[in-house]
Amino acid sequence: MKTLSKAVAVASLLSVGLMGAQVANAEVSFNAALVSDYVFRGFSFTDNGPALQGGADYSHESGLYVGTWLSNVDYFEEDIEYDIYVGYWMEANGLEIDLGYTTYNFVDADADNTTEIYANVTKGAVTASVYRDIDAVETTYLALAYSAELPEDIALDVSAGYTIDSDDEYWGDDIIDLSATVSKSLDVVDVALGVTHIEYDFAEDDNLFFLSVSKEF
Repeated sequence: MKTLSKAVAVASLLSVGLMGAQVANAEVSFNAALVSDYVFRGFSFTDNGPALQGGADYSHESGLYVGTWLSNVDYFEEDIEYDIYVGYWMEANGLEIDLGYTTYNFVDADADNTTEIYANVTKGAVTASVYRDIDAVETTYLALAYSAELPEDIALDVSAGYTIDSDDEYWGDDIIDLSATVSKSLDVVDVALGVTHIEYDFAEDDNLFFLSVSKEF
């Protein structure tokens, strides 16, 4: 589950938008990251182990974008996850609007592949998002994120997410996750340190910490 629009690409909730396409000119970009733990919406998808991740994106000056992203996983016996997404980004009345569709696919998976549609609206440093699973899980995920620039060119991203309509007998009815990341762009790579907290029925690993080293080119 790639979260796009943040340079660190740590696949956590810190990036609530699925892309934040750079649409000034049509372009192809690539990204790669090494993370100490693949965390997405407060859950570890690598059983608290490391992951190697990467992807490719194409964005057009019209606002249309498409891309793919891959990561190793260790979650319900999967080996590889690959996501494919398409969306449209635009500006209207001082707002940035991002609408799209993404599929989450697992190789050798016991868990189901699934599909989400999403909408992100950004005003300044605040982004509000809604994701709707239209395939396997049929849940709605709401998120609110805030980004700030700290001294020494350090970026701070915080977010809160809420999963509703979950009928899963293990997770329970509702899931709340909170996250924060500090990141800095160095000469060669970007580095980030993050923490997440999650609350749901039968939660065990409710706090997770992770480090990422990433590069966009």
